[in-house]
Amino acid sequence: MDVKATEILGNLYKNVKHNDQRINYQAMIFIGGCNYEVLINDYPVDRYFGPGDGSSSGSTPINIAILKPGIQKWKIKVYPVRDRKEVNGEVTLVPQNIIQPGARVEMEIEGVRFSENGDIEKRFGKVVKFEAPLKKDDKSGQNMLNDAGKPYIEYSGTFQADVPYTLSGWENSTDLSKMNSAVLEKQLLKEYQKFHGWLQNGKLDEMANAKLTAEKEVAQAFFYDKKTNENFLSTFLQRWGQKGLKMQPLENYKVALYGDGKIVTLIDNIDGSSPLWGNYEVGENQFKNNTYMLYFHIPKGKTELEVIR
Repeated sequence: MDVKATEILGNLYKNVKHNDQRINYQAMIFIGGCNYEVLINDYPVDRYFGPGDGSSSGSTPINIAILKPGIQKWKIKVYPVRDRKEVNGEVTLVPQNIIQPGARVEMEIEGVRFSENGDIEKRFGKVVKFEAPLKKDDKSGQNMLNDAGKPYIEYSGTFQADVPYTLSGWENSTDLSKMNSAVLEKQLLKEYQKFHGWLQNGKLDEMANAKLTAEKEVAQAFFYDKKTNENFLSTFLQRWGQKGLKMQPLENYKVALYGDGKIVTLIDNIDGSSPLWGNYEVGENQFKNNTYMLYFHIPKGKTELEVIR
């Protein structure tokens, strides 16, 4: 166990307030036949950019994107699915031109309270219940996505969240959209290269310290108790301190802005994940990958990028 990293991140729960008023908002997402990105307050909480016309569903915690009580924004960005194709001798993912009629987009958001064992102790009701409009095809009689045939669709709305906390987050951070894009990319790449080296060399204490402010906010948003903190720490030490990790080159990425222009990250051009990744051996000629997503901002009164999520 890394003693220094444990000292830095092992007691996050001690600063968590309002545990008796805790409420966790969960987004139940059902999306099929398309690629998508779900954003809460312009922060991405779920995404899929890949092949296949199948469907996926799941429950995603979204308090990480809720900074204070009141009206929150939600948005679903819908894109065509991607096909595996050979381009210049390499197999890659190429987006189709349009969103197909069979695509489906549904989302519900509900506030719940979890008990110590992880079960739902109390339900506060659904604050969002959205289903993308369908229309019946005159020829086949089948239901089709009303907006099918477009290269991009966007659905959005608002909801009330009654969280008992207020986080600084990125609300008063620098508007990065107004910065010179080349300068911003240079600064961002410098931070990624720093983490790349730390991951390669197992510098858990450096990474823990760099992520401390962000993890304090996450701990509050998810109402960490001692057990939750211990589980988080165990996962952090294992993933970010992965033994035998071989980091891969930072390449094939683009700069992406979120948080109404106040958050910046690097996005892999092909699958929409992070270009910060490495693999490790789990058996003879068998490997697994770890991908590390980071979001940065420039806090009010400062000039350098810092991790915020």
